[in-house]
Amino acid sequence: MNSDVALSCQKGSTQNMTNKCINTSTINSFCSYEQLEKFLGTICIFNLTFMDRSITGMVKEVNKNFILLEMRDGRLLCARIDCVLGFGMVKNQPVEAV
Repeated sequence: MNSDVALSCQKGSTQNMTNKCINTSTINSFCSYEQLEKFLGTICIFNLTFMDRSITGMVKEVNKNFILLEMRDGRLLCARIDCVLGFGMVKNQPVEAV
């Protein structure tokens, strides 16, 4: 391994087979607190790094580091924001009682 490449990688980053430095904190930088905050109270589909399949849940809480989702059966899932690979709002949102 080239020592110049190894020294250029910072803490919190990984190297792939082509000796390019990938900073893990900027991989999901498109998904920010401000963007997720717009979806509070809506049902969204999330693709998370630690799950094999996408999940559907209502966005209950969002802060600078974490997102809290409520599944259909009432269970809660808390995930770091940098674990979100992608998300989208479902077309048919449930109508709330007035």
